[in-house]
Amino acid sequence: MGWLTKFFMDKIYILSWGGGVNSTAMLAMIKLGMLPELNKDNCHIVFADTGAEMPYTYEHTSRCLQPMAKEGWTCKSISPVNYPELYSGRCQNTTLPAYCHEKQIIPSRIYKWCSREYKANPLKKYRIDICGKNFKENSVMLIGIALEEKHRAVEDGVEWTRYPLIEQDIDRKGCIELIKKAGLPIARKSGCFFCPNQGKAQWLELYTDFPELFKQSEEMERYAVEKSSYYLVRDIPLRQQINKWVKKIKENCKQDDFFETDRHCLCEL
Repeated sequence: MGWLTKFFMDKIYILSWGGGVNSTAMLAMIKLGMLPELNKDNCHIVFADTGAEMPYTYEHTSRCLQPMAKEGWTCKSISPVNYPELYSGRCQNTTLPAYCHEKQIIPSRIYKWCSREYKANPLKKYRIDICGKNFKENSVMLIGIALEEKHRAVEDGVEWTRYPLIEQDIDRKGCIELIKKAGLPIARKSGCFFCPNQGKAQWLELYTDFPELFKQSEEMERYAVEKSSYYLVRDIPLRQQINKWVKKIKENCKQDDFFETDRHCLCEL
């Protein structure tokens, strides 16, 4: 065993599960033996639940992580309700939708405070709780970013974060192939139902297939506009934007980019 292999074998691993294609591909890598340094004793698979994930993300998470847990892997779903101590004071016991309703705000496309408060910071605090103050030396955070989005990865070595997909040159297509090869359920793009960084396809699906969630998004936007004049999509009300898209689709008699590949922000993993 080389010193580098032994170095990584001695670490505790926190695998950030987002419920999307990339994190499912990392699960496939474990099953296919592509991450031999990970085992049931040193790996924690952690899902930071905002309370705003799409219904199919929750279903997919259960289908993937419940079998892993039965096999003896540590799988945790953390939220401000069941692990309030991992969240900042203003977010404790309050899901992301509830927080937005209470404060009459919506997430920012630019500052992405939602990802920081409900994903990154709780995961970091979980890591500290598990590994102690010296977490940078004795643990590694695993983030699922595919090869073509290498620019989204922070510099290697920052707080010992690793990107297994980038390390093994796996792109989005390769992720899907790995998932199939490992016999895991096919994943869908993940992200909060009212994420301002989602694309036309996701908003149209929310409108047509999840009317209650679309209604919630409209209500959040209405309160936020009254307070800060900030919209979820571009610079017009969500309903107005949806009507424009639907009209265009009807006029063209086709759904040109209904299944476009726009991504959410970093929380889509």
